[in-house]
Amino acid sequence: MTDKNKNAGGADFGNADLWRSRLKLIFIFSLFLGPLAVAFFWYYGLGAILLPKGKSNHAPLINPVVTLTPFENSLFDHGRISPESISLASLKHKWTIVHLLNSNCAAQCQKSLYNTRQTRIALGKNADRVQRYVFINDAVPANEIQQRHADAVLVNQSGEGLQKQLQRIIEQHNIGSDDALLIDPVGNVMMVIPVDLDPRLLLKDLRKLLKVSRIG
Repeated sequence: MTDKNKNAGGADFGNADLWRSRLKLIFIFSLFLGPLAVAFFWYYGLGAILLPKGKSNHAPLINPVVTLTPFENSLFDHGRISPESISLASLKHKWTIVHLLNSNCAAQCQKSLYNTRQTRIALGKNADRVQRYVFINDAVPANEIQQRHADAVLVNQSGEGLQKQLQRIIEQHNIGSDDALLIDPVGNVMMVIPVDLDPRLLLKDLRKLLKVSRIG
């Protein structure tokens, strides 16, 4: 065999060893990166398709969600309008339960307020991740509401405030006047809280939302 043939044969064996080494390295990397790649593809590619079709929420969703636009409402303090106010920024980074009261708050209204208050308390250490806003007008006894619901922020329904946007949503989706609404931490109205919904089921819904939420 000539030196040329010897060199060619050595090169072939060298290339084969190199490829075997590369394949081993690829195999080792696939053991670690394969499951991660599959999980990534499942979550971002097939998640919406392969998830079970049965709904897991108990409170009805608003579909599509309604993104709120900038607003400003003054607050109540001890039955009087306060110089303080809330805006769209006040809703960011927290889940917000909103009650829109347009009367003297009779039995069903009181029940709705009671249910959301007790549900928030039942969240325990996560209670601070949820805030309650109660929008009232002159017909609603502010002092009475504030005494019974010290955790809630009383908001004045006036001008072109948030209540205008919420009222449009209520009318478009045939939402009951005593039902509450849930706003997510980026300012989307996304769920109805019916007055007759079992508070235990509402608690389950909120716990699920808080568990998956990374921004509020």
